Amino acid sequence: MNEQANINIKKFIDTFEDLSRIERHHQTVMGIKKSEARILLCVEFLHTDKNCKKVNISEISKNLSITPPSTTEFVKSLINKGYLEKNISQNDKRSIEITLTENGKKIVKDLQDYFNSLFYGIIERLGKEQSDLLIELLTIVNNYFNEWYEIQNKK
Repeated sequence: MNEQANINIKKFIDTFEDLSRIERHHQTVMGIKKSEARILLCVEFLHTDKNCKKVNISEISKNLSITPPSTTEFVKSLINKGYLEKNISQNDKRSIEITLTENGKKIVKDLQDYFNSLFYGIIERLGKEQSDLLIELLTIVNNYFNEWYEIQNKK
């Protein structure tokens, strides 16, 4: 590896560390964990955009690529906080539907506004052309990481 490659690797490491540090320092949004926010936004997405009739733990897990036990813990926490409720199907007692409460709908709206504002600011700063390029590059990087870790896990 030449010296130029070493400099670029250091820049990559520093940049990814900076992004990671920002993420670690901002673990909550609107008083809830970002992981819980993802669950709430997912429930809303599945109900509205995916037109999913019955949102359950399995659907949320599949959509967010997290394990069902983790999803269950997040859902329990959000039920306790009054953002979600679970309803047992009258036809099939084993079937449990997850829905947003009125407070859940309000915080989802606030979360959507928050993230729209955050990412609109990036688009505003970069402009359309650079924003499109950033999305393309991040997609390539994400795919690379997924492939690299998959190979590492097979070793």
